[in-house]
Amino acid sequence: AERDGDPIFAVLRGAALNNDGHSKVSYLAPSVTGQAEVITAALGLAEVEPDTIGYVEGHGTATAMGDPIEVEALTRAFRRQTDKKGFCCLGSAKGNVGHLDAAAGVAGFIRAVLALRHRMLPPTAHFFSPNPDMRLSDSPFFVLSEARDWPGGLQHRRAGVSSFGIGGT
Repeated sequence: AERDGDPIFAVLRGAALNNDGHSKVSYLAPSVTGQAEVITAALGLAEVEPDTIGYVEGHGTATAMGDPIEVEALTRAFRRQTDKKGFCCLGSAKGNVGHLDAAAGVAGFIRAVLALRHRMLPPTAHFFSPNPDMRLSDSPFFVLSEARDWPGGLQHRRAGVSSFGIGGT
């Protein structure tokens, strides 16, 4: 891309995939353990410390069960290396476009890349207050209802994507 003069909006540092099929309440339900394991694996492969990530594009089920599980899994993965609170914006494209089935992950990836490119932390559409079961105040995460400049300073901006399919894959 550099040689050809093409723009580079982001560099993918790592990715991971798993399936926690046998360790949850049902086939369709996600599990904290499985999600925390795959997020930890992705961070390790990327050789990135969680406290250097400023934005995570979440799966964002917008369900009473799914969102607290996702936040807990992300928190467990991040807590393996940091105790910091409220430093990473958490958002989801689903509030803007609905559930995109098999395209949900790539939509989240595109949104994360656009956040990096425009140096803006995107809001979560229709967000007014968090589900108290997500325990955001004790987590590394916060959610925005309005876009905000994404300060960069001397560090690179870093984003992550948490996206899972049927059965928590």
